[in-house]
Amino acid sequence: MASKKIITQEVEIGGKKVTLEYGRFAEQANSAVIARMGDTMVFVSVTSSPSEVPLDYFPLTVDYMMRLYAGGRIKGSRWVKREGRPSDEEILTCRLIDRSIRPLFPKTMRREVQVIAMVLSIDGENDPAVVAMIGTSAALATSSLPWKGPVGSLRIGEKDGTYFALPTDSELAYSSMDLILTTDKESIFMIEAGANEVPEEKILGALEFGQKEAQILIQAIEEFAEKVGTKKEKYEEKENKELVDTVKKKYTKEIEEFIDAELKL
Repeated sequence: MASKKIITQEVEIGGKKVTLEYGRFAEQANSAVIARMGDTMVFVSVTSSPSEVPLDYFPLTVDYMMRLYAGGRIKGSRWVKREGRPSDEEILTCRLIDRSIRPLFPKTMRREVQVIAMVLSIDGENDPAVVAMIGTSAALATSSLPWKGPVGSLRIGEKDGTYFALPTDSELAYSSMDLILTTDKESIFMIEAGANEVPEEKILGALEFGQKEAQILIQAIEEFAEKVGTKKEKYEEKENKELVDTVKKKYTKEIEEFIDAELKL
């Protein structure tokens, strides 16, 4: 029996080492990656339907799952072990991942795509949500789906005018902000942030710093995808020409008037 070919990629950002691994699990999925930072590990798989479905929206589903065993906790016999609804943290992380990847799929694509991020272990310092976002970018980049990535997702902290990427939980305790961003090579298109009355200049500085640091991650994922060598499917955008012509013919004037009014505000 032939041994599995395990492909790995390592990258260092902000003094933290991020490791990506392909080929160990879920060989029947379109792509599956294990992302690791410290002793926090997240398994991400990507699957899709073979053909498009008759829907008027892109059916992308993102699931992020945390389990007690990831933190080394096993409940006793009185604990209800059946699966319940996702926690608030899981739902919010699903949204972070969704908003980071959805814009880069073809607008007219109607194939069902499912991304599952399962936390395998947590070390109590490195945030599994950001590791899941990085793993998702790597999994989609190494899949055959027509996704226009990769993207770089990072958490940014700040203390006394110094920015740092991928802060640990203990570092966030003295940070003036907790900012998560997702960017491609050109622009930032997802931001989630909380801060203690931080001036706009510091937020802008964090965005500039984060976008620059994320390029290191994007380059590493591109190299990782080249090693895996999965050929991307070609997808031709489908435009409803009749609808576009109707909108242009009937509503061009109203749209221009609305834009002009907004610009004057």
